[in-house]
Amino acid sequence: MDLISVFKRARGGQERIDIQEAFNIYNLLRARYVSTETVQLFKNFVHDRDWGKILDDFIKHFDKQIAVLEELAKKFRLIMPNKPPIDIKFATSINDITDEYIYKKIYHDLIAELMSLIHAVRTTSTNDNVRNVILQDLRTHFEDFDVLYKFGKIKGWEESYPVYKTAIPHEKEQLSTSEAFHIWDHINLRYDQIELMGLFLNFAHDTEFKVILQHGIYVLNKQVNQLEQLALKLNVTLPNRPTPPVMSPIDPETIKDKFMYRNILSWKLVSLDTHVRSIIETIRNDSLRKLWNDLLNTELEYYDKYLKYGKMKGWTRVVPIYGEPVS
Repeated sequence: MDLISVFKRARGGQERIDIQEAFNIYNLLRARYVSTETVQLFKNFVHDRDWGKILDDFIKHFDKQIAVLEELAKKFRLIMPNKPPIDIKFATSINDITDEYIYKKIYHDLIAELMSLIHAVRTTSTNDNVRNVILQDLRTHFEDFDVLYKFGKIKGWEESYPVYKTAIPHEKEQLSTSEAFHIWDHINLRYDQIELMGLFLNFAHDTEFKVILQHGIYVLNKQVNQLEQLALKLNVTLPNRPTPPVMSPIDPETIKDKFMYRNILSWKLVSLDTHVRSIIETIRNDSLRKLWNDLLNTELEYYDKYLKYGKMKGWTRVVPIYGEPVS
């Protein structure tokens, strides 16, 4: 479903962005400037050589992302935030600023940017090219975040979090309370989505839309089966399963495909937020965090295709366009 956006171009095929996308480009560029300046500042106080190497890699990734965002800002004639200095240097180091403190500051900085990036993905719906740029930045940022977290864990800089206690002890990595919650929460989310899509399947009119709903139910059932087995293995309480959908006496003509499409799109946005939050709050179990990453990548790919399909059908809401066409 590699469709061309029908909203990103205006008269003469000129590429356009909407008003929220204009803000997203500006806001992400500003955040990257601040992150770069923060890392440059803290590099002056780093003692661990490996830690310094990781921060150098972060700056390289930031520089690449900044270059792309700056090009987008120029292309669409956006004002740019103030650019930080090339580098920040100190003649002396301060031993009171520890590597662990720097780790925690960078960690929270990356989390804040993750939330900005996922919000930008959610709200960049007009211009597919801009959304692809942000999606790539999000994936790179998650890779950086994973490297940072694992390094902090090795160094012993991570805190001890409340353990999910069960009658049967875990053989390998223990679950934290937040990790157990996210397993339970994901299962509930998928149950609700399967029930909703099964109901909508009875009312769908468009043949292609029916196929998309059937495929979506198939994918969600595979995921929920995996999550159920994981919950049983880790002694996480399972919620009640949804009832099978039945044919409704309601006239199918009363529910439009566009209405159903938009409801499912809203649920997909909820899923993206749920996956991101679960990755951030999975702080003990590395294999579980990988599972959330895999679910997020699958969701991002499906969301991108689903959004393009809705735009082709004319079912998405059209956000006001920013400024005048660019040459």
